[in-house]
Amino acid sequence: MARIDRCARWYQRAGVGDGDLVLLTGLAQDSMLAVVVACWSIGAAVRVTPRAREAVRADGATFVATAERAVEPTATRQREPAGPVPEALALVHETSGSTGEPKLARRSVDSLLAEHAGYREGLRLDAADTVRIPVPVAHSFGSGVAFSALLSGCRLDVRPFSTPAGVAADLDRGPATKLAVTPALLSLLTRTARRGDNRPQAILAGAGLVPDSLDTECVTRFGVPVTRGYGSSETGGILIGPRGLGRPIPSVDIVRPEVGGRGELVIRTRTPVLGHAHEPVRTSLRWETGDIVERDASGQVRFVERKPGALRANGTFLDTGPVQAALNAVEGVDEVAFVVLPRAGRAEFEDVFAVVAGSRIDRDSVERALRSATTDGFAPRLRIFDKLPRTGLGKLDRTALTERIKNDG
Repeated sequence: MARIDRCARWYQRAGVGDGDLVLLTGLAQDSMLAVVVACWSIGAAVRVTPRAREAVRADGATFVATAERAVEPTATRQREPAGPVPEALALVHETSGSTGEPKLARRSVDSLLAEHAGYREGLRLDAADTVRIPVPVAHSFGSGVAFSALLSGCRLDVRPFSTPAGVAADLDRGPATKLAVTPALLSLLTRTARRGDNRPQAILAGAGLVPDSLDTECVTRFGVPVTRGYGSSETGGILIGPRGLGRPIPSVDIVRPEVGGRGELVIRTRTPVLGHAHEPVRTSLRWETGDIVERDASGQVRFVERKPGALRANGTFLDTGPVQAALNAVEGVDEVAFVVLPRAGRAEFEDVFAVVAGSRIDRDSVERALRSATTDGFAPRLRIFDKLPRTGLGKLDRTALTERIKNDG
């Protein structure tokens, strides 16, 4: 608390106060959490990003902070008084970008508190716990668990993931009692050798799908099954549990599909979903996730696929579904993604790229499949790579993929 109090006083002296939005960029994990809580204590909202200062725009922020004691007003603040942020706003963070360009999602105080209650119950958090979070706390998964742990009085260990053996040792030797990690990183942890007699009380895998095989491997290595965590970055409307996508936390209801049905997962939260920055503030309690799921007779939710998205290019919405289905059907194709980029030398035009990943792809087969599915209105350009780049959370890194496409000519 002393660290947070010092940080709050420093920010107040810099002029930060009620109604301000502070951009936090390039901070270490523990420093970011301290600054976030300090800003909240003096009435300011925060925007967090894992990217460096030179790679991010202020986007409405009135102050920018690059360290606990390095905060200064933005040009917006210097020109005119800060405009009000939504009254309930606490946090702005980037969506994952795994299904499109990352967006800035607004989160309210009430949504964070509701999320906290869900994690506290689902992971049985209490003051005796040390929660290990080796994933970026600037992302919604890491921040959600971190703030929930803080509100539950837990001790936090947010050192980044360095080596699988090092993180596994935090569980084998203590003091970590609970772990929040992505499925990809958990898979690496299950392959490590045991280095102590301690066992974690719970392991939460989020920001990705957990195959049944990983659950078996986790029980064999750590002695506990995987707790699944699922949520939309915009809502804090999470599901958590031992199977499928988990079950809704107390502040979330499933609107669709009905029990025994299949369709897009639509949820209703107890507090409004504020939506994305630069859009009108929403007041709706309803959110369409874009994920196709099945609900069995017991109400358990199982992920099926991502809803085929409508891609916008040159002012027109394009249905990627038929092309994606055709490319996915080609032997050796592991993954398909679509990227829209300004045309080199003629930025007023946009080109659509169909990016195919796989280590054993026959180009002729892919090209035939693409030709068979294209129409006069939608004929994407093809790029083939062995693998697609991933973020620290294991999700598609669209920024890196964009650079790879540009460099590929």
